[in-house]
Amino acid sequence: MPQFIKTEDLDSSAQLTLANMQVYYDMYDVDWVISDVRFAISNLDNYDVVLDCEVIGAIRLAYEADRCHLRDIQIKATHQSKGYGALVIAKVVALAKEKQLSYVDLRVFKRSPAYRLYERLGFVVESEDDKFYQMTLAVN
Repeated sequence: MPQFIKTEDLDSSAQLTLANMQVYYDMYDVDWVISDVRFAISNLDNYDVVLDCEVIGAIRLAYEADRCHLRDIQIKATHQSKGYGALVIAKVVALAKEKQLSYVDLRVFKRSPAYRLYERLGFVVESEDDKFYQMTLAVN
C-alpha cells in the first residue's frame, strides 16, 4: 500500500511532474521548465507517494473552506495502470474526511485518460472549458 510522505526534495518532485505532463505542455504550447513547476508547487502541501521505499509519485493539495483541492497527482509511468492512482485518491478522500472537509475538487485535462478514473471513482464534472474539466467528489 503506498504511503504519503511529506516531500523534502521539491526539485525531484517537480521533475516527475514535468516528465509526466510534457505531452500536455507540448499539446497546449505550455513552455514550462523545472523552475516553473517548482514555483507552481512551492505553496502547496506536497507529498511523495512511496511504495517499498521508492518514490512512485507525487500528490499536491490545497485547502479552502470545506474543500480539499487535489491540485496534482502524478504517478511514474512505470507504475501507471496498476491501481495506484485509485489507491492514492482513496487516501486523499480519507484525509479530507479526517479534516472534516466536504469535498475533494480537481481539474483534469479533457484529453487525459485520468478523467475516466476520476469519473469511475465518483467525481462529477462541475464545469468545463476548452481544455479542462473541473470535477468534484462529495466526501461527507
